[in-house]
Amino acid sequence: MGKNRRRQYLVKKDYQSRFILRFAVITTIWSVAAILLFALFAGRRLEEAMYSSHVNIASASELLLPSALYAEGLALLLYVFLLAYAVRGIGKNISIPLFMLKKDIARIGAGDLLNSVGLRPDDEFQDLAADVEKMRKELGRRFSEIKEEHEALASAVSELDRACLQDRPLQGPAEAVKTAVARMKETLHAFTR
Repeated sequence: MGKNRRRQYLVKKDYQSRFILRFAVITTIWSVAAILLFALFAGRRLEEAMYSSHVNIASASELLLPSALYAEGLALLLYVFLLAYAVRGIGKNISIPLFMLKKDIARIGAGDLLNSVGLRPDDEFQDLAADVEKMRKELGRRFSEIKEEHEALASAVSELDRACLQDRPLQGPAEAVKTAVARMKETLHAFTR
């Protein structure tokens, strides 16, 4: 179950469909081009053989094989060109959003939790960007909690310090420090879960 869910998460059905459609169109164009080129070259070769006064052909393959190879070679060049164009387009559709997400993740890793994560509306990986944005918000919330607990602990320690300097009873401020430390531990423990 988990393995299939991951696969669906990273490769969406509409993206797969567009990829397969591009490949099918390119393959169809290649096949049609191969057939048309073969018909053209074979027709020329047959006309030359028909109107030639000297016909020295032992088999049909001897007559048509050069035309078939030439047609297939040209069709293969067309196929390679179309495939390279399609792969470049697919790569562009993937590489730009991935580059933007990589920059956002590095920025978050460097501690910038204020700026949101997002892609352009038509970019791939919208779900991944939304999850990274959710992670950024959750990290920001947890760091805010830690900061608040740190401030409460610092305030309790300051109060304990003042009580020591003024020869006041230390039990109340010490209890406040103990409580602040326990809350800080709880917050940090929740952060690492």
